[in-house]
Amino acid sequence: MRVSFSAHPPRSPPMKPYHVEDHYVDPVPATDAWAVYLAARFSRREELYESFTAPEKEQVRKELRRIRYLKEYFGFHRLTPLDRTLVVALERAHARWREHATQRCTEELARCETELARPDKHRTALAARNRCILEQVKHWQSDIYSDLQHQMSPVSYISGLEAPDDSIDDNPRESNYGYNGWVIVFEKGQGGVTLPHPLCHGKFPHQKIPMQKLLYDKEQTPLKRSQDKKQLRYFHLQANNMKWVEDAISRYYQEEGSEFDGHRKSYQRRLYQHSTSKGESKTERLLKRELWHGQERGGIDTHMPPHSRQIRPRCAIVPSSPWASPSGTATQPEASPSETYSHSSSSSQDIVLFMPYLHWEIEKRLVRMTNVMRKTRQIKEQEFELERSAKRRGTWGSVVERAAMVARAQRLNASIETEQPTGGAWSGDNPSWRPQSPLGTYLWLASKLYQLIDEAADWRLIGDHLYTQSPLHVRRTLEQYSCWTAEDTIQRDRQQVVYRGTRLRNDPEAIPRVVMVDQLWLWILDENTIISAFPRRWGRNKPDPSAVHRAIRDHLATVDKSQVTSIYDLALIIIDECSKVFFDRTKPDLRPEVVDVFGSAISNISEKKMEAYERFGRDVKRMNAEDPLQTAEEFLRKSLNIKFEWSVLMEAQNVIDQLQIMQEIFTQQITVMSDFEKALRGISSKQGRDQAGLRSALERAATLIIEMKLRRTELANLEKRQADSRTQLRELLDMKQQQSGIIEAKAAIRRADESVLQGRSIVVFTVVTIFFLPLSFFATLFGMNAQEFNEGSTIHLSTQLIYMFVLSSIVIILSLAIAFNTWARTVLFGAFRFSFAYCSHRMRRGKPKNNQLRGASSHALREFMISKQKEWESRDNTSSALSTGGLPTHQEVMRNDKSGQFTEIAMRFWKRRRSD
Repeated sequence: MRVSFSAHPPRSPPMKPYHVEDHYVDPVPATDAWAVYLAARFSRREELYESFTAPEKEQVRKELRRIRYLKEYFGFHRLTPLDRTLVVALERAHARWREHATQRCTEELARCETELARPDKHRTALAARNRCILEQVKHWQSDIYSDLQHQMSPVSYISGLEAPDDSIDDNPRESNYGYNGWVIVFEKGQGGVTLPHPLCHGKFPHQKIPMQKLLYDKEQTPLKRSQDKKQLRYFHLQANNMKWVEDAISRYYQEEGSEFDGHRKSYQRRLYQHSTSKGESKTERLLKRELWHGQERGGIDTHMPPHSRQIRPRCAIVPSSPWASPSGTATQPEASPSETYSHSSSSSQDIVLFMPYLHWEIEKRLVRMTNVMRKTRQIKEQEFELERSAKRRGTWGSVVERAAMVARAQRLNASIETEQPTGGAWSGDNPSWRPQSPLGTYLWLASKLYQLIDEAADWRLIGDHLYTQSPLHVRRTLEQYSCWTAEDTIQRDRQQVVYRGTRLRNDPEAIPRVVMVDQLWLWILDENTIISAFPRRWGRNKPDPSAVHRAIRDHLATVDKSQVTSIYDLALIIIDECSKVFFDRTKPDLRPEVVDVFGSAISNISEKKMEAYERFGRDVKRMNAEDPLQTAEEFLRKSLNIKFEWSVLMEAQNVIDQLQIMQEIFTQQITVMSDFEKALRGISSKQGRDQAGLRSALERAATLIIEMKLRRTELANLEKRQADSRTQLRELLDMKQQQSGIIEAKAAIRRADESVLQGRSIVVFTVVTIFFLPLSFFATLFGMNAQEFNEGSTIHLSTQLIYMFVLSSIVIILSLAIAFNTWARTVLFGAFRFSFAYCSHRMRRGKPKNNQLRGASSHALREFMISKQKEWESRDNTSSALSTGGLPTHQEVMRNDKSGQFTEIAMRFWKRRRSD
């Protein structure tokens, strides 16, 4: 008897996926096939994928391969050095949560049954939905659910996910991986159309193209120069990357990028020279110094922080490059018979425009962008040190290669977010809080991995292009735009009015945001193509409803075909959407209402100002009601403490500064638009132009300038309100200072009165001293054991008292007269002065006067001797002296100088006279 045993036990029938509706509906509609695929539930993705067209399927496959690559790329990433790798931690958290959910499934099912038994229809429908889900959760640990997971996995129904397709996939080992460009096409008379191109995916106006294909696929790129004047093309680059712009212009003119890159250094040198040689390429002619690197501020050679880089606002006209025929000569493009204007290269002109505009960013994303730039700067500094050491040792090649290897290893292995900021920096990326529940841990780790994947393209762009000869221009805050030489503006950025207005301490769900300053670079080429470049928000690799380009696409999707009649109408729409970011109230997104936030801040400061005035009024009233001398010191202390008023004044000044910066930006926009309007008038003045289309563009430009002025005026009105509050605060501080001066004057008067009282007391003590000092002196004198007092006659007490009181009375009277009687002091001092003068005169008469002539000059000595000579002649009646008129002889001088007053001086003078 043979008994057969089956190798495997009988398996349960396969499980079918459940179908329930989403409880939360995304308010942002999907714009492409990939977004629709991600928004669908797993059970419906296979059916949805089969309904896609071939280009849409290629897009889904491409994105799935990109996610797989990034997951492997970040496989060794750790949140902190002590943690497991993020991918491993996520897988363990997933398994732990599934186990925990399976254990609680029975309890939750019983609760759902209880809810279903209730008559509430709304809660019954929700309980039925939850029961359908929990029926699946109950089998999570079984093999049949594993089969269902494999069945719903994209690998089971999408072929070709293992090997990349070079025709549609980007090369992850090259720069610009993960970035897409945007393509929008208008046909005159038809409106917006979808460009039928194999490299583009999506539909009008949401067509994308990978940057690697747009800039470096020389054969198939749609960026090539076109002669079709009916087709208006718009290409957008999602970063202010000078290298991208140079490569895009090269692709447009179909010039070899390798040649352009090979001559980049010589091209950089020629940018500083006015060259009109025939060897200059069309790209170099368009991107000449005065319209490209010459307009750049804070380039890589200036050693300034990255946020100092800016292309100065300007709008200029450049003659279009001639068309080249196959023989190499310049030709004219073929015009359609329906075209009413000429397209000759001599009359066609290009327009170049650079303009700043306001945008915003979430504070946490700004923190991560700052950390990435700091990390990149450290890597570049290490490479620079290695290059310097290589130059000193003479081993250039080996050390540079080693530096590149070190930098590459740091990019791959070092975590961008483990950078712990120093004191005073923004909140670090090192997590200080972690969830403890299984579901919370799983979702938290999934969000961290999603954040890395979402930001991978941005930090790779910074690592590859931040420090190159044609560098990347990063986004800037208001303070970085104003104080562009400052290395660190973190503290001032956190003082932004918008940041403080959106950072609500009582609301844990509040999202702090800051105002940013971005740049619009725009080229209008051949009157049928626009190339623009401006940045997107950090880490917004998914559709961003607040993005400027999203607003442009939404606007173009709703415009009528008659509203875009020329390339200039399309350019004005782009400029308008950039300018009105904070003044467009039709977008229900996270963008801050800047005008309302500033208005609230001004109202809050006004309230604080009134509170300060009320405090001052109460103190003044109290001082007047009470004894001012008693409350003076207390009020003086309050007046000197201006901490509250100073803080309010600083807030007011901060608001004014930020409003002035934003007004400056709008002033630059108005200047650029005025130049743009002048350029349009110059173009329309030429013969053979489409006057109707240019007239429409001129009217739109004039309207846009008026709207820009109105926006600036609105900001100026806010500034005026705040300036009035600031003036009132300064007046309050002046009044407090004046009041303090008044209080100090009153206190000084009080101290003077006290000083008078103290002086009187001192006078009393002095008078008492005057009375008792002579008495005590004489009493002491008579009490001495002297021989004259004891061995002579005995002096009686009455006699001693007479002597004591008489002499003391004389001394006391003289002292009091000198101290308190002005006449007595005058007589005493006059007598003393007269006595001193008399004694001095008597002493001078008895002394010889040799010293008077000892320092006299020769002329004075001669005059003195002549006078003496006349004296001698009158005394002796000597006729010989009168006849000769000479000087007396030495014997006569010696004989007549009986007093010896001038003997020595006369002798010296006589010897000089004799020698002469």
